[in-house]
Amino acid sequence: MIYFYDFIKKIVLLLFIYFSSRLFFVLNNLNLLDSISEIDFSFFMLIIESLRFDLSILLYINSFVFLLLIFPHYLHQYLWYRKFIRFTFLIVNIPFIILNNIDIEFFQYNQKRITSDFLDLIFLGNDTVQILPNYLMQYWPLVILSFFQFFLIIRITDYKFENVLFSFRSILKSILVFVIATSLFIIGARGGLQLKPIKVVNAGQMSNPIFSNIVLNTPFCLLHSLNSNKLNEYEYFNVNELVPKFSDIKSNSINSNFSEKNVVVIIMESLSKEFVGYYNNHNLTPFVDSLISQSLVFNNTFSNGLRSIEALPAITASIPTLSNTPFITSIYAQNDFNSLASILSDEGYATSFFHGGTRGTMGFYGFVKKAGFENYFGLEEYDNYKDYDGTWGIYDEPFFKYFAEKLKSTKEPFFSTFFSLSAHPPYTLPEKYADVFSKGELAIHELISYSDFSLKKFFDEIKNEKWFNNTIFVITSDHTSPKSADSDYKNRIGRYSIPLFFYTPDNSLKGQSNVITQHIDIMPSLLDALGYNKPYFSFGESVFYKDSWAIHKNNKRYCLITEKGILNNINENYSTFSDWRLKNRIQNNPDNIKFLKSFKQHYSKSMIYNKLNVENEL
Repeated sequence: MIYFYDFIKKIVLLLFIYFSSRLFFVLNNLNLLDSISEIDFSFFMLIIESLRFDLSILLYINSFVFLLLIFPHYLHQYLWYRKFIRFTFLIVNIPFIILNNIDIEFFQYNQKRITSDFLDLIFLGNDTVQILPNYLMQYWPLVILSFFQFFLIIRITDYKFENVLFSFRSILKSILVFVIATSLFIIGARGGLQLKPIKVVNAGQMSNPIFSNIVLNTPFCLLHSLNSNKLNEYEYFNVNELVPKFSDIKSNSINSNFSEKNVVVIIMESLSKEFVGYYNNHNLTPFVDSLISQSLVFNNTFSNGLRSIEALPAITASIPTLSNTPFITSIYAQNDFNSLASILSDEGYATSFFHGGTRGTMGFYGFVKKAGFENYFGLEEYDNYKDYDGTWGIYDEPFFKYFAEKLKSTKEPFFSTFFSLSAHPPYTLPEKYADVFSKGELAIHELISYSDFSLKKFFDEIKNEKWFNNTIFVITSDHTSPKSADSDYKNRIGRYSIPLFFYTPDNSLKGQSNVITQHIDIMPSLLDALGYNKPYFSFGESVFYKDSWAIHKNNKRYCLITEKGILNNINENYSTFSDWRLKNRIQNNPDNIKFLKSFKQHYSKSMIYNKLNVENEL
């Protein structure tokens, strides 16, 4: 028993040490931590939330110490074994304490918590040893803080041996203590009983996303980044040679004044362009087809990825995933970035996000809070499990109805994003619709028709609202279905082909466009349509003024889709094709190669150096 009590004592002291470092971190970075002066309930909640992140990483770090403590009891009687435990505890904790304290100052330069790329920085040159004494002298308060923490941790690392008489009762007691201790250890290391262990993107959920860098600690960010795929930093050109010069993007608005129209973005799960009757000869989506005929429709739109987790930041924040790790779960998720939610919130919009799944699904909850959405509505908020599909979340029809009811009570102007989910394997329908929709050639066809039907009921529910005619509806898909029944889409490019259209009941936006578009163009296009003229950062371009191009990356392959051909890039090998199947190879276009290199360079630098908004770019 004494060993577990000793372990708890050590962890409590470490929590105090990390808390003291966090106080220094806040005081040293007040100029970079927005709204820290707002001492309200959310501010005090961040203390509780920060303890959650601290406890999680401390248990991971000290897992080996925990294992040593539960070894057979007789080993603890030997002085060498107790010294080994003490040495192990010190050697695994002191380096992380040092790194956590380094971040107190390093945050000033990086504006994000240290991740694994910091290790590359340390070993990049051979001058670390030479400059270390100067740093120690310059930042002497941190040195004093560290030595004080070392003194505390050294003082409590030893424990007294406890003789235990072996009996059935003592063995049973030991087993019980072990089970309880191990269970609590696992829960603490996961950060709670939620669906998935906490990650960097989850910081700020309990308090406020603006406090995420306070909630986090350096060891947590560092260790969680080790298994993430870091971006290569490309250096093809100097800044003036980039084509185009990707920097702050200022809207050349199609409207002269900001209109304050409501904005509703609807992301339909797996709605491939192939499934939309407007583009093809079938009747899977009669309602979507009817809307498109009254909308501004883009005939050549491509997703920037193949997963929902990649679509959400691309659509709402114009951030594509051009790495093997989705932005939401990457080491760059804590970067500062603007989004439709944060931009429109600053203009007085009420912002909300709807997804019928659990909060743990794909890190959506953490991302939308970080992106600046005011309200999140999911399975937990819906709170009626009779409409639960048993796998992913709430069926589309009832959740669309829930969405409509929430919008009716939302103050104008509002921006809201809805993410459907029913058209996702295993493709289950509510029992009452078991034989209503055509089965189709693929299992997903029936669910596409159900989602289309659910969308129609949503519009029927809201079409008589006063705000309906003052709303821009954007409807697209998160990605395509992995299976296709149409040979025209059974290829590498067709796999990314999705619908996109802007529907305005007042007919202010109408017609067809053949310009090549993509997810990351949605944000700048909407801001353009609203008449937004302030500077903002975007990887995409407004569809009203853009050149014709789209980009995605799959594993090591970059793909740039333009009217001059489809450019593929693996490592530094470039090849161009004239067809979606990538069979008819044509001569490389130098402008396309330069464009792709420029985009790769700007993207990598923007991510690595936290340059995803105007403030940081300047």
